[in-house]
Amino acid sequence: MNWGRGLARGGTSIAGRSALPGLLAASIIACGAVAPSHAQTPDRWVVEEAEANAVLPAARGEARVSRAVLSCVAQRWTLRLDLAEGVEGADGGGALVVDGNSFDLTVESEGRTLTMAVPRRAIGSLKAGLRMEIELSDALRETIGDIAYPLRGSRLAIDAAQERCSPRDMSAYRAVTLTPYSSYLNLARTLREDDIAAFATSTASQPKLDVAMIEGDDGRRLFFTRLCGSSWYYGATGCNITGFAPDDGEAGWRQVYDTENVVLYTDPGSATEGWPDIVTLPARGDDKGRIWRWTGMSYAFDRELPDEAEAPPLGLRGASD
Repeated sequence: MNWGRGLARGGTSIAGRSALPGLLAASIIACGAVAPSHAQTPDRWVVEEAEANAVLPAARGEARVSRAVLSCVAQRWTLRLDLAEGVEGADGGGALVVDGNSFDLTVESEGRTLTMAVPRRAIGSLKAGLRMEIELSDALRETIGDIAYPLRGSRLAIDAAQERCSPRDMSAYRAVTLTPYSSYLNLARTLREDDIAAFATSTASQPKLDVAMIEGDDGRRLFFTRLCGSSWYYGATGCNITGFAPDDGEAGWRQVYDTENVVLYTDPGSATEGWPDIVTLPARGDDKGRIWRWTGMSYAFDRELPDEAEAPPLGLRGASD
C-alpha cells in the first residue's frame, strides 16, 4: 500500500577599553557559553563555536584522557574520549554513571580514541547531575585509569549543542505536510467548527488552519487538520492536530487521532488492518518520537520510536494486515 499519494507538498579610559575584549572573552568562557577553537581544556562544560559539541572539563584523578567531547548528530549522542600519548584503547562494554544512575555503554576503539553511544535517556541526567563517571572493562581501566568528570555547566553546554543538532533521518517514513493552501480547507472548517468557535470565544481571535489529506492505494484516507494559536489555549506547542477517517455517519468523517503539535509521518512498512502506523516527532523540545497504531476504530499510542541504532529494517517492524 502506498500511503504517500495525496500528500500536500524556523567615561572609560584608553587602558580600560583595551582590556575590555579580553575581560569579555574570559567572562563568556567562564559562563560555559562558547569554547574558542584550540583553547585549553576549560574548567567546566562548554559548547564549541558553531558545532553541536559539548566539551568536557579535565577529568578528575589520574585518568589518561586528553580530551572528551559529547556530540550530537541526527539527534543521536556520542561521547568521544581522546586518550593520552602512548595509550591504546580497546573495544568493550561499560557504563555511564551519573550521581549513582547507571546507563549501559558499548565502547568502540580506534587508535587512541574511544567512542560511546550515549542513550537519550541519559541526557537529562547529565544536564541535572553533579558528577559523571565512566566505568570501563578491567583491561581498559588498568590502562586508562578511573574516569570521572564534574557536571558544572553541563546544562548550558548540552542545551546549546542540542539546538545545533541535525535532524533525525526519517527517510524510511513518509512525511505528512500540513498546508493552509488546500481545497480541503472548507471540509476542515466544517469538521472543526466547534473547536474554532471555542477558540474564538476564549481568545477573541481566529486560529490558523492547516490540512493534509493522504490516500492509500485501496481507497483508505486519513485527513489531518491543525489549529494553531495561543500557547495558553493549545499548550506549549501552541497548536492541536486532529486526524479523521471516513465514516458512514452524517458528517462522513470521524475523529481517529488527537495530539498537540508534532511533526507527522506515516510508516509504509507497518500497517494494521490496512491502516498505516502514524509516527510523530516532537515539534519542540527533546522528547522521543512516538508510534501510534490503529486499534480498529482509532489511533492510540503504541510505543516510543526507537533510537535509529535500535530500529529494525523497514518492513520488519511487526506490522500486521
